[in-house]
Amino acid sequence: MSSSTDRIVALYLITTAALILIFRETLSSFRLLAALHLVGAAATASLGYIRRTRMPGSVGFVHDWYPVLLLPVLYKEVEFLAEAFGNWGLTGRLQRIESTLFGGQPSLFLSEKLPFVVLSEFLHFCYVSYLLWLPVIGGYWYFTGKRVQFHKLLFLVSSTYAVNYLVYILFPVDSPYLQPAPGRPFEGHLFYDLVHFLSAHGGARGGAFPSSHVSISTVILLLTFQYEKRWAVWLLPLYGGLVFATVFGRFHYVVDVLAGWTLAFMIVGSYRLYERLR
Repeated sequence: MSSSTDRIVALYLITTAALILIFRETLSSFRLLAALHLVGAAATASLGYIRRTRMPGSVGFVHDWYPVLLLPVLYKEVEFLAEAFGNWGLTGRLQRIESTLFGGQPSLFLSEKLPFVVLSEFLHFCYVSYLLWLPVIGGYWYFTGKRVQFHKLLFLVSSTYAVNYLVYILFPVDSPYLQPAPGRPFEGHLFYDLVHFLSAHGGARGGAFPSSHVSISTVILLLTFQYEKRWAVWLLPLYGGLVFATVFGRFHYVVDVLAGWTLAFMIVGSYRLYERLR
């Protein structure tokens, strides 16, 4: 299964290298960028080969965990590539869809209709807890010897991220977060300030549709229900708060959430169908 994750990572790097070359006129450093992506793709294959030759266990550990470290780096790159050759027209369309469906944009009026600091802190806590889901659940499976579950988790999460990132690059959408943040009475409190600090310094413009928070957390929740039902029960309140927080905190439109759900169920469903047919 780890080799499947390698193939997903390599395929993503090769695809983005091809996009960089196709749109080279918009990137002054296209040769360097394309080369780095192709070298990265080759490196993932090399790690798998080195591991098969029974090299030290440290190589195996790096091979197992490198996607967890690589994915945030690739996320930051999304903004750079999206600004270079992405089609930004989808932002206005999504805003019009929201207004038609809801008589306005829930991402803007929800926090005004629910001006409760306790609710805000809980929702922002749920939102930031997302950063721990993969390392905690994946780490538990990894270090307790449940490597099949670990590698399946990493493969499905990597696949979901890859699709998200390609959509962000080609059809970037500005988050409602670029409009004024909810502000008072929420600012000045721990989790609100923490989330908005992380979003301001670690976010990538264009990465709104579909919501990766929703798609990735849904994939992780579905796998947790399959293998660790007790954990899944505890995750459910966090998951519900996280999904609601994406709109309440002005990080995503409702249609971003719907697209995130659709993507997650498509990927997990496709994999389960593959397992049955295999």
